[in-house]
Amino acid sequence: MTRGPYALAVVVATLCVVAAVTFPIHDPDLWQHLVVGKVIWQTHAIPTTQIWTWPTHGSPDVLPSWLHRALLWPFWELGGLHGLNAWRWLTTLLAFGLMFLATRRMGATGVAPLVMLAWCALFWRERSQMRPETLAAVLLAAQVLLLESRRQAAGRTPDAARPAPADAAAAMQGVPGLIRDPAWWIVPIALVWANAHISYYLGFIVSGGYLLDDLLRRREGRRPAPLALAIAAAALASFANPFGWRTLVQPLQYFTTWRHEPVYQSIGELFPVWSYWDQHILDGLALWLPLVVLGALLRWRARGLDAAQALLLLVCLTQALTTQRFLGYAALTLAPFAARDFGDLVSRWRSPAWLHAPWRRAALAALAGVVLVLPTLVQRPRGFGYGFTPTLYPERASDWIAGHDVRGRSFNAFWFGGYLLHRFYPDPGRLPFMDIHQAGTKEIRYLYAFALQDPAAWQELERSYRIDWVLLPASLAADPDLNDFLDADTTWALVFADDATTLWLRRDGSCAEQARRFAYHHMPGGPRALGALGAAIQRDPRVRIEAAEEFARAMAESPYNSRAHTLQGNLDLFEGDFASARAHFDEAARLQPDEPEIRPRQGLARLHAGDPRGALEAFRKMRRLEPDWEEADFREGQALMAMGRREQALELWRRSVEKHPGFREARDSLERAGR
Repeated sequence: MTRGPYALAVVVATLCVVAAVTFPIHDPDLWQHLVVGKVIWQTHAIPTTQIWTWPTHGSPDVLPSWLHRALLWPFWELGGLHGLNAWRWLTTLLAFGLMFLATRRMGATGVAPLVMLAWCALFWRERSQMRPETLAAVLLAAQVLLLESRRQAAGRTPDAARPAPADAAAAMQGVPGLIRDPAWWIVPIALVWANAHISYYLGFIVSGGYLLDDLLRRREGRRPAPLALAIAAAALASFANPFGWRTLVQPLQYFTTWRHEPVYQSIGELFPVWSYWDQHILDGLALWLPLVVLGALLRWRARGLDAAQALLLLVCLTQALTTQRFLGYAALTLAPFAARDFGDLVSRWRSPAWLHAPWRRAALAALAGVVLVLPTLVQRPRGFGYGFTPTLYPERASDWIAGHDVRGRSFNAFWFGGYLLHRFYPDPGRLPFMDIHQAGTKEIRYLYAFALQDPAAWQELERSYRIDWVLLPASLAADPDLNDFLDADTTWALVFADDATTLWLRRDGSCAEQARRFAYHHMPGGPRALGALGAAIQRDPRVRIEAAEEFARAMAESPYNSRAHTLQGNLDLFEGDFASARAHFDEAARLQPDEPEIRPRQGLARLHAGDPRGALEAFRKMRRLEPDWEEADFREGQALMAMGRREQALELWRRSVEKHPGFREARDSLERAGR
């Protein structure tokens, strides 16, 4: 293909890759990465003790990924949000750019490989959020390019030009060539990688694949000895990190011990990929996986086994299928092989004559890349965008903590630990109980995990550590959860609540005065207490007045408070103030557009406020969010009846009664309409 059309395809593929990794930042680990980097730059030292959490403060500690954090901090210091995105774009383009060069080294031509590389970037996007893996990705790509270039160079060298010593003396003549072998460049890569991320072992898997390929092709003149020696030297170089063997053993500790603990089993990205299969509909994972395997098998059949590819397929796909976190690594590692094989598959297709023109093929490849990436970019809530996702961080709760001088022994959801450090480190009264690495003893980790869902475990943790304040997500996976336990425990006072967090203070702890002054008396922190609140509101007008004041306070303290707007909207519905109810439900829906529980109330508020078209829109959005919603036909029929579309409304009501004979409101409405 001529240079101009190919350049067009490359530019579009590059833009697709950049767009794939451009979305609002929602990784809570980021904040602790920044704090650690800041401390390293300020102290000119790498911390070797636990200084990030209070229960084990001062104990020996292994600080993972210190190099990544030290490199990331200047990007934040100089550019803030823009600097973080610059890091994301730079590392992604470097990693996929190096893999593109590796694809070219493999002999791939044409524009089809570019489409596959853009596709692989979709599966890398979740790992692109300034995590340590972003630096590891560049090292991984550099190693693949290095070893692939070495392999291709060996394949081009005539057998007669290769030394074939017949005795020991002659063999020594090959030593200078051994030393000059490019395989030795994996040694500095291993040195950097061991200090950048615990995924360093992937470098040895990649090297092992290419070593296996050398061993199987020795008769073709391959020389496995230099690579074998370089791998051994790389292993020794990996020990050159501030924590020695304790850093290198962490992947083994995770695989044999940590992953079996409850706290790790609660981390979603450690679940098998099929647990999130519905989230991979738009990126085409179900097609990508078999296509990668099929492309490899067809190439092996035509040109012989690629041992390096075979080993990487076995390891990477096994990891990706069993652990969602490794899907991005698998896509990146296999990208050059998959791109090469995809190019082979496309070349087998006899394209029509009109497609032979280079510009048309380039345009088709560009269009294919856009079509692959676009569905992911428009999906909510994590499609294309820029900035942070504020409801995933305890930003406003931290403002409240700072503004009301909250200090003492904390308990927090571990993913909030990084943000607390970002806001308050090194204040000893505001250190988290647990950080993003689940720091602490085995006993602490077990107590933490069970305290979120078991009142007995929470009481045991309280007795052991005398907690003064608690920072939790507004909702947890368990039912009931710790928010519900604290609602029922008069020892604790809820003082702040929004869509991201709830903040509780012990009434007899270090923040007793703040608890006395700012405790909510009616607003609950968990869902279990909502029933009692509703009953009290219906029974006592005074409770309605006091609850409305608390809802207003919650809305004033945080702009991210769909929960308070929903509660106030319910109260307005009860009192017949439909205009106010509509305003609150509309705001709640704006803040949480994918929260299904809001839509039915929003529709009712609009309907009673005289806006049947708006009600119909809300009901239909609810149907899209919850296709099995039992009231869908009836509620849409209500809106249509109010719009004067009687026959359509009656048809929907009949359908509702047929589907759900026990739905009395639908049956009664249909009977009244008949009369």
